[in-house]
Amino acid sequence: MFAPNPLAAKTLESSAMDLADAACTLFLESAFSGLNNNGQQPTKELHAEWSHHFRQRVLELSAALAAGESSLFTSRVRWSRQAMTARLQYKVPLGETLHSLRAAVLNQLPGELSTDALACIDQALRENQDDLPAMQVSQLDPANPEQRLALLYLQDALEGNTRQAIDTVLQAIDNGLSHADAICRILLPAQQEIGHLWHLDHVTIAEEHLVTTTTQRLMAVIADRAPTMPSNGKTAVAASVSGNVHDIGIRAITYLLELHGWRAIYLGSDVPRNDLPAAVHFYHADIALLSIALSSQLPKLQQSIATIRQHCDADIKIMVGGNAFFDAPGAWQKIGADAYATDAESALMQADSLITTPATRH
Repeated sequence: MFAPNPLAAKTLESSAMDLADAACTLFLESAFSGLNNNGQQPTKELHAEWSHHFRQRVLELSAALAAGESSLFTSRVRWSRQAMTARLQYKVPLGETLHSLRAAVLNQLPGELSTDALACIDQALRENQDDLPAMQVSQLDPANPEQRLALLYLQDALEGNTRQAIDTVLQAIDNGLSHADAICRILLPAQQEIGHLWHLDHVTIAEEHLVTTTTQRLMAVIADRAPTMPSNGKTAVAASVSGNVHDIGIRAITYLLELHGWRAIYLGSDVPRNDLPAAVHFYHADIALLSIALSSQLPKLQQSIATIRQHCDADIKIMVGGNAFFDAPGAWQKIGADAYATDAESALMQADSLITTPATRH
């Protein structure tokens, strides 16, 4: 952990393409010089693939420097290493990619701007020598009734029996499961499980999309069937920030707020930051809920918060969340947010505590 370095972060972000190209060239030159390739050269397709990899690394590095949280970078490197291992691709020298990135940063960034970036890369290189912990095939316990139901739902959805998957959860609601618990205890754990299975290379992207669209459909049905709660006078505007197309978590929070009497306005995924203040003002929101999925989206989240603060009433509260914060839970305090929620249920509780009395706006 170090102090936020916005200048270095901005420099990395604006130089991402050049740094990625330089790191990619260094890496491929090293990789091909060590192979018995009969004089073969890397193809344009291979260069493009690795250039994309390095660009993402540079953006993750930029996000870490912006927040002053090196774990935002090292955790993504660890994630990539686990994914490569699961896909039997760990013959790819991940350490060599980090060395190539380090050399590119050292060569192209002035010393005062590269210091923190090099420290992050060095930490990732040290962690790359450690053994990875064993990963369970399933994170759900079939002995737990709710998690068993999540597994049944997941199995039906993956087999293409989406109607049966939906009916399984709706029947549980008819038998006494609360609408909120159906979302929090069944659907969200099922989504976490499908993400985990994708990470282990046990399901394809298409299969993950099938489950996700089924979950989106079912959450809407559950919210529509839930009894109407008396209004508590509070309004929330929720969105996934620009660049974030993942919206299951923030969508679930919106439905939970509605179930508890909130007026909840969900704006969708990939919402441009300049559109947020108008929505907050138009709907007289008491709180804005913003979500990101990747650490590389942290600068856009910070910009979104700053834009809302600049153009909206001073009493607007802003709560953030998303997978990007799991390895750096203190980062939210450095980007101007009022609260951070680890999951949907904590988001509901924190929203209620932040807004004890709805604001009056004209």
